[in-house]
Amino acid sequence: MPSNIVHAFRPTPPHTYNSYAKSKEDLGAALAVLEKYLADGSKRYLVGDQMTLADISIASALVYPFKLVCDPKYLKPYGNVVRWFTDCVGQEEFKAVIGDVVMCKKEIAAKR
Repeated sequence: MPSNIVHAFRPTPPHTYNSYAKSKEDLGAALAVLEKYLADGSKRYLVGDQMTLADISIASALVYPFKLVCDPKYLKPYGNVVRWFTDCVGQEEFKAVIGDVVMCKKEIAAKR
């Protein structure tokens, strides 16, 4: 996952609208790859049917974007990713560390 994706969506000060838009575009490209990978339905998690460090790492990187930026309209093409993500963050062990993850309902966009 490109590092600028995570940094542009951090809840810290200001990013230009252009960097925000580019990060959102890059995130969409990464989510499309993940969507395609999960689409065949043969695995619950990234590496089979048990959560691994791969799932923890990627899901953790997506927490802020999914809480603050990725509203339902943006996530519509990525149904398998959303299913996988909510499954990951819904695990009791995950909740014990990061708490409940409330998905974004309305994007908190960078100012133009």
